[in-house]
Amino acid sequence: MSSLAIGGYLVAGAVLLFLGGDSVVRGGSKLARLWGISPLVVGLTIIAFGTSLPELLVSLMAALRGKEAIAIGNVIGSNIANVGLILGLSATLFVIVISAKRIKKDLNYLLAVSVLFSIMLFDGEIQRWEGIALFGGIIIYSSYCIITGREKKSDDGNNGSILGNLFIISIGIGALTGGAHLFVEGATGLAERIAGKNIEMAIGLTVAAYGTSLPELATSLVAAYKRESEISLGNIIGSNMFNILAVIGLVSAISPMKVDPSVIHFEIPVMLLYVLMLYPLLRKTSIPRIYAFLMLSGYIAFIVFVFIRALSS
Repeated sequence: MSSLAIGGYLVAGAVLLFLGGDSVVRGGSKLARLWGISPLVVGLTIIAFGTSLPELLVSLMAALRGKEAIAIGNVIGSNIANVGLILGLSATLFVIVISAKRIKKDLNYLLAVSVLFSIMLFDGEIQRWEGIALFGGIIIYSSYCIITGREKKSDDGNNGSILGNLFIISIGIGALTGGAHLFVEGATGLAERIAGKNIEMAIGLTVAAYGTSLPELATSLVAAYKRESEISLGNIIGSNMFNILAVIGLVSAISPMKVDPSVIHFEIPVMLLYVLMLYPLLRKTSIPRIYAFLMLSGYIAFIVFVFIRALSS
């Protein structure tokens, strides 16, 4: 595959992923308002699921093609990017208010799930039964969020109809499917052109992770700009939950994935560190810009190190 074709696949795939994710989020958030769900729960569930669809489709296609490193790297890289890049950039540019009472519970769930995922990686394989257990976890978590997050229904006339929003969501899913296919083609082609022991993992951690995180980035930036802090934070925490429980769970339930144990020594600790970096924020009423810039700078340093290590191997 030529360099021009690879670039075309990556760009076209990223555009479709962004547009598809945006459609799913808009349709899903309006449905949530019609059904009476709080903004935080909208972010934790419906929007998180919509913006995590690219990770699911990219990881599933990569795993079925025997590119488990891209699939695993995509999820780990996306979870790091969600906090380091997306939250870091959003909170650097805009004020994000924190409602610690509910966020703390979901942050504890995210930490527990991240630790469980890390333990599963120690034997070098995510087995089918582990995938089924993880996927069962997202069903329980989503049900819990919806049951405990009910509010009075709101319909100000701008939310459209249920059928209309379902149509928007279906169009978005179609765009996500096409975008995932193109992006995997481009990421795989790039991995094959650049020789190196760890290059597939590097591609998954960076190029694929960034491309599939575009919906989260757009959603969180727009939410922060509109001062919808609960949606912005909920989207990030919820997306990380979905990435592990739904993406890794479903993909490994369909096709058990072998994992390079080396990720335990660097990538996984970085992912866990970014989860832990959210806890000091629970004592704040908003995310300090200097702290957000620190998270963003750390993410940039992480990306630079990943590629230097991959290209020097």
